[in-house]
Amino acid sequence: MPTEQRAAPLAVLIDADNVPAKMIGRAITEMEKYGQLVVRRAYGDFTGPQGVAWEETLVRHAIVPRHLAISGRGTNAADIALVIDAMDLLLGGAFGGFCIVSSDSDFANLAIRIREQNLECYIFGGESSPERLKQACSRFVYLENLRFDPVHAAPPNMRPLRPPGDTLPIVKSAMASLVDDPADWVGIDLLERELERRTTDFDTGTYGHVRLRDLLVALKRPLVVDTSRDSAARVRMRVAKSGRKIAAPNG
Repeated sequence: MPTEQRAAPLAVLIDADNVPAKMIGRAITEMEKYGQLVVRRAYGDFTGPQGVAWEETLVRHAIVPRHLAISGRGTNAADIALVIDAMDLLLGGAFGGFCIVSSDSDFANLAIRIREQNLECYIFGGESSPERLKQACSRFVYLENLRFDPVHAAPPNMRPLRPPGDTLPIVKSAMASLVDDPADWVGIDLLERELERRTTDFDTGTYGHVRLRDLLVALKRPLVVDTSRDSAARVRMRVAKSGRKIAAPNG
């Protein structure tokens, strides 16, 4: 009987002074897709209104608080404590990766250091996170996208963080790398893997759609999307052949 592969042990380190407590539940759910959350710690000042806001979240998700009182303006005691703990855990060699929850660019160097150890580093941050932080990690997940349930269709009032049309250049480039002829079909599953390989923060939710196939359909004219076979949905560029444009399937 084959041995069941165990999920990689992950350490979750949360910059509680930088992200709202209400976003953590969805973030934890997303993290569990990447591995087993063995260590869960949050760093910040848990007195006053912030402490009240975090109390239920810490208990519900078994997160250990590391309280660091804010002693003065510009204090970054929580950031320093998070980095020290991360390095201790990293050098201990017991983890397969780290999940850091913050939009602070100061953690970019930590993410790079983790990846130098050939470990995964997933960062969960806001849409305003600097590009340096997004590119430093293995995978960047927008906290705003986690407000929505990825299993079900997006609600009607779901607002994209960016216009869907912004994806066209990277979609075209990814498709061109997968086929020699623009008229050739590309499996949407294959295209999605290529898009995620090319950029750490690609997420269809950023553009207002739960699934890549729905995003591609929304782009309309430049693409032909065949969804007649749900398990093998595919896409190709709409190009001219012998003076005629390629028609969409069943069109």
